[in-house]
Amino acid sequence: MSDVFKSLEPAIQEHLKVIRETSGLPESDTSLELLAEGWKEKEGAFDDQARSMGMDQADECKDSSRGFLALTYSGSLVAVGPDNGGSRRAVYVSIDRRRDVPARAESEDAVLGASVVCGQEIVFDKGPVKKSSAIYRLALLPSALALNDQNERLDEATVALTKEFQAVDDTRFDEL
Repeated sequence: MSDVFKSLEPAIQEHLKVIRETSGLPESDTSLELLAEGWKEKEGAFDDQARSMGMDQADECKDSSRGFLALTYSGSLVAVGPDNGGSRRAVYVSIDRRRDVPARAESEDAVLGASVVCGQEIVFDKGPVKKSSAIYRLALLPSALALNDQNERLDEATVALTKEFQAVDDTRFDEL
């Protein structure tokens, strides 16, 4: 096993092992290393996108008037808009290799079921999925932005990151 996989937090390593098992990738250290390298690239893309959108990194989203973008330990993206009278726009995008979750799911009237905190799952009472895997990174939109502007920025970020994540997967797994 090379250094990238070993450098990841144990929780991420465990998620990558599950992804390897459920994705049809060879049961090898090479597969884990490629998943780890891809995960690090995706983490960098997430951080760059959040920074370019003027988002604040946070451990928790305490303000329902702020939309947020989350990167989960498994490498999925979750974009949740600000509260709009009790519901929110929400988009869930999984990594391409997973076969045990939807590739993409959306809801225009999502309702969060619990607080949104790094290290915990995003739980929906009503939404695109019942829950995500635990949040690794959380980026909050500025509360000064209007609701529509926040949703537009989240859509832009989700589209851009989905393309980047797909490109990582496409190039990374050509090596197998």
